[in-house]
Amino acid sequence: MSKEDGLAFVIAGAISWFAVTAFYGAFGGALLESSFWFYVLNAGLATGALLVAFCFTARLRRISRHRRFFPALAFFLPGLIGGLLAISNMDGLLPQLEAGSHGRYAGFMLAAYVAVIILSLDHPVRARS
Repeated sequence: MSKEDGLAFVIAGAISWFAVTAFYGAFGGALLESSFWFYVLNAGLATGALLVAFCFTARLRRISRHRRFFPALAFFLPGLIGGLLAISNMDGLLPQLEAGSHGRYAGFMLAAYVAVIILSLDHPVRARS
């Protein structure tokens, strides 16, 4: 992975994290946390959005499927740092959310980034007989 590739994945990861966090901030208190299944549905949609953003960036940068682990870490890093900062400042950042929203937001983001890492792992190819 070149420096330009790394920078592209960091920027794409930061934009994706900001979009998902802004969505959670706008709709988290009233809509997402109203019922468990609606929360799970939206966590799945956010995970899908992050996966699409990661795969789109990988295709634009022409990264093969066997070399996507380090780009996934570069994509994951801004979200990890931003997520930790958002959780530590949740009351000031998103005052409309309840106190229990810290854990739900962390779970929301964790599910998405674990899926990105799993997608990037090198899957062994079976030998054809």
